Amino acid sequence: MEDRLLAAVGLADMCEIASVMLAFPTPELAAALSEGIISEDLMGCFDDADVHDGGELLEAVVTGFAPRNPGDLLGSMRRGYSLLYLAPGGDVPVWPYESPFCFVADGREGEPSLFRSPRQIDVERHMREAGVLPRDARTEPADSAWNEFSFMSYLYGQVAKALHEGREDDAVEWSGRIVRFWDEHASKWLPAFMVKTVEEAPKHPYGAEYGYLAEIGSLILDVVRDDVDSRRG
Repeated sequence: MEDRLLAAVGLADMCEIASVMLAFPTPELAAALSEGIISEDLMGCFDDADVHDGGELLEAVVTGFAPRNPGDLLGSMRRGYSLLYLAPGGDVPVWPYESPFCFVADGREGEPSLFRSPRQIDVERHMREAGVLPRDARTEPADSAWNEFSFMSYLYGQVAKALHEGREDDAVEWSGRIVRFWDEHASKWLPAFMVKTVEEAPKHPYGAEYGYLAEIGSLILDVVRDDVDSRRG
């Protein structure tokens, strides 16, 4: 029980870190990256989840971010974020929302929709049924990379809470929600989103930082995938 509780906490925390890394960059994120706090926190999450690889990649993050001034880093990240994810019109290098990302990846013609697409509506359904919605759901699509990671963090947190309180049946129910959301949404695009970001980041004058962050995101997704597979039984 204690190991399962600790693993759920570690997974909740690493998903929340991924959410923060992929949202529009803040001064707090830039400071945490430049001071090495992100890598230290992630190593703690990996230990909690009993994951023993990934240290070399996190060392690369320290090399890429730690020597930099937080203010300079923030400016570079904001420019890179805009170039990669917020380009005007439909010519966005990497869509950070599930529905348009999959629309483009599937080679469909026309302009992708941000709101009221079947994928976006179903992501909201998963969230509503779990009793939670993003605070900006009225103005921001719920199927963003950061919202989906934040939702998975919430689900893992509910597993941890149920285990801590001895509610085994509830823990099983929340585990089922994790599996279903992973199978129906997160696994369908987040791994490809990370790969696409790694590919696109070097092509722009700013945004190389997101290549690093996407590699970390891929590592986190590998951990989540393995955990989800273990919950299927």
